[in-house]
Amino acid sequence: MENKIIYISYVDLENTSGYNHKIEHQVKALSKTGFEVYLLTRYGKKRIAFIKLENNKLKIIKKFLPEKEYKNKYLFHYFFNKQYFKIVLDLDKKYKFDYYYIRRIIPVTPAMLKALKELREKNKIIFYEIPTFPWKEEAKKNFNSISYCMDVLSYGKLLKLVDYVPAIYNDSATLSEIEKKKFIKISNGISAENIKLKSNKKNDNAINFVSVAFTAKWHGYDRIIKGLYEYYKTDPEKEVFYHCVGEGPELTNLKKLTKELNLEKYVIFHGTKTGEDLDKVVDECDIAFGSLGFHRTGLTGGSPLKAREYCARGIPFVIAYEDWDFPKNFPFVYRIPKDDTPVDVSQVIKWYENLIKEHPNYSTEMRRYAEENLSWDAKMEPVIEKIKELAKEKGRKPTT
Repeated sequence: MENKIIYISYVDLENTSGYNHKIEHQVKALSKTGFEVYLLTRYGKKRIAFIKLENNKLKIIKKFLPEKEYKNKYLFHYFFNKQYFKIVLDLDKKYKFDYYYIRRIIPVTPAMLKALKELREKNKIIFYEIPTFPWKEEAKKNFNSISYCMDVLSYGKLLKLVDYVPAIYNDSATLSEIEKKKFIKISNGISAENIKLKSNKKNDNAINFVSVAFTAKWHGYDRIIKGLYEYYKTDPEKEVFYHCVGEGPELTNLKKLTKELNLEKYVIFHGTKTGEDLDKVVDECDIAFGSLGFHRTGLTGGSPLKAREYCARGIPFVIAYEDWDFPKNFPFVYRIPKDDTPVDVSQVIKWYENLIKEHPNYSTEMRRYAEENLSWDAKMEPVIEKIKELAKEKGRKPTT
């Protein structure tokens, strides 16, 4: 009988933040094992979908609605999470999955730990992905105190209940003995074939910046706005516009800052854009911005998905962290200090103008690099090889 893998995620598949695309591409990458691949994830705020990958497409098999409704959001999430893992166990009884790939779920709840314990007793192989490690600083700043405390208190138990932990981390990260034993280093990838190559326009009179993200404080986009304020103090000849694409918790603060600095003419908030609408915005822009505030989470490096998408689109970009997928001599990335200083707009423009002189075909060069180095198949290869290795073993018992 063919082995079966199920990917479990708490990400809303209808969300347009970009995480949903990551989930889909990881699921497709797991099909390289040759096994049947399934997905259980949220589908809308209050629905759960059980999905099978067929002919490289996601096919919904069944949808689940909440068993109960609660006005209190904390009660709702508690019981929704409890129902979620009851569904996990019920599906296992019917489909008898061999491998579980779970993307980090916050917070780790008693229902989740109980489900993992039961799966472990059935000799299932469990992978638990941590998209950002170390995770405590980020969790502390982005989640409520209850979720954070539950995560901290449950982390040790969680590690003992899973076999392997695919994690995105820097080589300088400090790992405990159990983390060293179970961690598998991965990084974020993309499916370049699903990303449109940018068309390059020529506009000598203006420079257009763009950022595309579900805005959070750690993106640091306030540094762009403050940088524009400093830039326009010098009465420059060239106009620079900043196009902020996306919603998110930091958007109100960015709009407020723009108004306070009288930059409404130069900062355009587009809201959420996807598909052709997003392509049109990016096509009109020259330089993209990745994360400029990683240091606010206590991290110095990472592999954010957006930078990989910028590379596949062929738009040069600016970051303020160490990204191990782009070497220091990679000419299409401009690195700025890892602090809260305003972006030096004049220096960014100078870098860009030198770049397009030295690399007139920069978009196609970036696209080629993305296709060869940043695909999900390549990034998930350590996990895929581990699953293939385990499949060859007979009667294997999970590690402790």
